[in-house]
Amino acid sequence: MESKLGRLKLDPDAVGISSLFERITGVKVKDCFQDSDMLYFIVAPGTIGKAVGKGGENIKKIQLKMDKRVKVIEYRDDIIHFVRSVIYPITAEEIVQEDNTVFIRDSHKKTKSLLIGRDGKNLQIINRAVKRFFNVDVKVM
Repeated sequence: MESKLGRLKLDPDAVGISSLFERITGVKVKDCFQDSDMLYFIVAPGTIGKAVGKGGENIKKIQLKMDKRVKVIEYRDDIIHFVRSVIYPITAEEIVQEDNTVFIRDSHKKTKSLLIGRDGKNLQIINRAVKRFFNVDVKVM
């Protein structure tokens, strides 16, 4: 699967938010985006612990400064591992790629509900994060 990593463009707000995140955490941001109540930061593999900080202290500082919740996602070159990182802490029974679609499969209704979210909001966020790096659609089954 071709990665779109070299083609990412951040809007001016994202550049400022990324800069704040990097100053507080000491971790370089690969990408960031936001919705109405949350900031999402994608960081390099192996840097998520440093980004979060001891006891979540870095995340708490950013949340206070930005008045939004924060989710840090660990980037992975492998699409399946990246999707696992995006949906964490939720775990799915199976994540498979078929052509240009990644299917998240789980037999538990509660897990599927958490993945999809009210009015499909969580699934939209999952797709938004994944599409920034890979040319695939994500579906929950």
